[in-house]
Amino acid sequence: MTAGIGLVLGSAIAIARGVGVSPTPPQEMPTAQVPWSSPNGGEPEFEVDTVKPSDPAKCCSRGWGMNGRRFVTVNMNLKYLIQWAWNLQAKQVVGGPPWMDNARFDISGEIDGDGVPNQRQWKIAVQKLLIDRFQLQLHHEKREMSAFALALAKGGPKLTPGDGNVKAHQGMGFVGGVGETMHGNGVNASIDDFIGELQRILMDRPIVNETDLPGVYNIQIAFTREEPDALGMTQLPDTAAPNLFEALQQQLGLKLEGTRAPVDVIVIDHAETPGEN
Repeated sequence: MTAGIGLVLGSAIAIARGVGVSPTPPQEMPTAQVPWSSPNGGEPEFEVDTVKPSDPAKCCSRGWGMNGRRFVTVNMNLKYLIQWAWNLQAKQVVGGPPWMDNARFDISGEIDGDGVPNQRQWKIAVQKLLIDRFQLQLHHEKREMSAFALALAKGGPKLTPGDGNVKAHQGMGFVGGVGETMHGNGVNASIDDFIGELQRILMDRPIVNETDLPGVYNIQIAFTREEPDALGMTQLPDTAAPNLFEALQQQLGLKLEGTRAPVDVIVIDHAETPGEN
């Protein structure tokens, strides 16, 4: 495990889902594909799970991983888990008790069924786990705030279509630390999948999808990772990879522009620390 939670997640997805690692997809989990934003009966869920407070002596080592159908977190707070499960940037999670940001939990669980879940199925299962174990109650609202708009750059998109078999292999992840070259790899990822991971790991505000691009894509992008509040402003060496803004235009034919826009937020109406397992 490592303190770089965005890096750990990106690595974990790449390993667990074969993103940019193996040309042979794992056996699919035979469930219907539904939007990850609304848990639905019949979708994968955890058969066995353990949720407990993290060891205070291990306060500074945080991370998680997926292996087969097993999911593990160490020193992870509830707010960050909500961000990942619902594909949100930090400012899109509002309300809730103060401990959501500070209390850390170790989670270990195994998804029921056969086959290996894709990334969207993992997120549905984690949504259900959080609702059940943390007695999570929430609702959606639209709130206007500072955001980035992702749109098509001049010349149009430079994207490679996926094969569309999102049940057998689908995922989106980023790997790389601040000041280093960060690599983004996606298999059968929608633009919303791409935005969800990008804004959660890298951005200081949400991203609004203005591309109108349907379908799924195999996405590869490389750029120098900057601090969220210094995007595009860092003086990079000539030998460095381009910043995110330049890489988006050069490699994917997309662009980011600052704006104010109505953004979907999740309002946490109620949450409780989990009881004994």
